[in-house]
Amino acid sequence: MDHDAEAAGLASAGGLSSGAHHPVKAGAVCQNCGTPIGERFCTVCGQLGADFHRPVWDLATSSIGDMFALDGRLWRTLPPLLLRPGRMTRDYIDGKRARFVPPFRLFLLTSVIFFLTVFGVLEQQPWLKELRFTNSDQPSGEFVVGGDVRFNINTAPDAGALRRQLEAADLSAEERAQIEAALARLPESGGLAPFILEDGTVDRDALRDSIAASNPDLNAQQMEAAQATAERFANFYENQERFGSRMKEWAPRFTLLFLPIFSALLALTYSWHRRRYFYDHLITGLHFQTFVYVLVTVLVLLAAGVPAATGFAAAAGPLLIFVYLWRMLRVTYDTGWIMAFVRAGFLLIAGQVVLALLATGLVVLSFFLT
Repeated sequence: MDHDAEAAGLASAGGLSSGAHHPVKAGAVCQNCGTPIGERFCTVCGQLGADFHRPVWDLATSSIGDMFALDGRLWRTLPPLLLRPGRMTRDYIDGKRARFVPPFRLFLLTSVIFFLTVFGVLEQQPWLKELRFTNSDQPSGEFVVGGDVRFNINTAPDAGALRRQLEAADLSAEERAQIEAALARLPESGGLAPFILEDGTVDRDALRDSIAASNPDLNAQQMEAAQATAERFANFYENQERFGSRMKEWAPRFTLLFLPIFSALLALTYSWHRRRYFYDHLITGLHFQTFVYVLVTVLVLLAAGVPAATGFAAAAGPLLIFVYLWRMLRVTYDTGWIMAFVRAGFLLIAGQVVLALLATGLVVLSFFLT
């Protein structure tokens, strides 16, 4: 996972601490602004008056004890967030914020735990290590580039001409049958399969020659586009492992980018509610994504620990997410149950489409940047 995301999450974990387990000397002076500290925090700048020049083990145990103290904000935040959808969000938007962990801080912390868990579990799965395209998985048939350039690989040069004849509207039934029979006798476009060598690489020269021989009717610009597309197929096949590592690297980034997109989708669904501001949608999005992180983390651990429960986890996850969002919209926005149902469905479908496009786009873009 990206080191910047890890650092942000760890900083957020430390930020959950209120300093209850860090001793403050009586009469100490604030090291930030020089104001005498009355009890624990500076009354001018708010900084904790503790001295952190101590052994690292002492600092670590103090921070952990403070973060997970039963009276800490973390334990006043998680139960209502997970068990009462929308209630804490509504309270936070209404200004009741002191007893809760700030939404973005909690979002960062849970996202780090989520990605560490998911990637850690998936890397231990033998089926994932064997998941890759083989020769028989390669796409075949006619390839389309940009909606208008059509080309074939490893097929007869007159296949394109026969297909264009079939598009003619004045063909008789007998003529159409003859052309279809002639086309059926031609070898089908074989994709990359015939050009993949034993070492897993692609014979680029043979691939380019095949495209040129199979598509004599393409002009120079169209031929260049076809060759470039085939080159990308070859690059993808030869570098399948890199896509997994790139996805792992970029996943925290595009989920962070997804946050304002989901908030914008919320704003769109409530665009005629003038009393709702983007701040409301952003807090709602933060809390919703935090719930998703926690839920999926638990389900992944359940499936890893109890393989027989994998099917249950896969089915329960989407259902629980939908029910949570439906209830969250009802409570946070005072939405009726029917409209909340419709909006929840729209948000989840649109969110999945955007997330898939964003993930694919960022991973592909990363290959051009390096």
